Amino acid sequence: MIPKEQQQLKKIRKGEIESFERLFYRFYSGLCSYSRSLVRKEEIAEEVVQDVFYNIWKNRESLKITRSWQSYLYRSVYNNSMMYLRKTRREFYMDEQVSLEHAGDSPDPAELMQYHEVSELVLKTIENLPERTKEIFRLNRQEGLKYKEIAERLSISVKTVEANMGKALKTLRTNLEKYGQ
Repeated sequence: MIPKEQQQLKKIRKGEIESFERLFYRFYSGLCSYSRSLVRKEEIAEEVVQDVFYNIWKNRESLKITRSWQSYLYRSVYNNSMMYLRKTRREFYMDEQVSLEHAGDSPDPAELMQYHEVSELVLKTIENLPERTKEIFRLNRQEGLKYKEIAERLSISVKTVEANMGKALKTLRTNLEKYGQ
């Protein structure tokens, strides 16, 4: 890492938002283009890149970067894009397996009950979120707005949107993990 980038990393570790924003604006569009070339969907590419930056900010105090920002960010976007593609492929495969197994069958009552239980858990979890977090989550997941669009609509920063989405997703993940135990 060159000295200028080391200084920027130190400032980000200390929580200096201006340094983080400079990093974000310097690389965001290029990273989105790169991710889009991998995942083939604009909105997914933007989410992948936003997630990378969210994780940098969230883990800023323990962040260890030995190479340049550019190589770190592009490697992170590549890894997140590949995780998305693996997850998508796995979900597609599972959907295909289920449809082949149940072709012509009536739905299994146990599966229907479990589906309704999980759906109810998700709805309750979303309802119990703080109002602002719930509103941001619904705008993103139900109305399909991008983080920037939500920030503009609610007159808040993109970082606030990212932080609230992170809280919402973490809460959902935690509750679903508890359900699975």
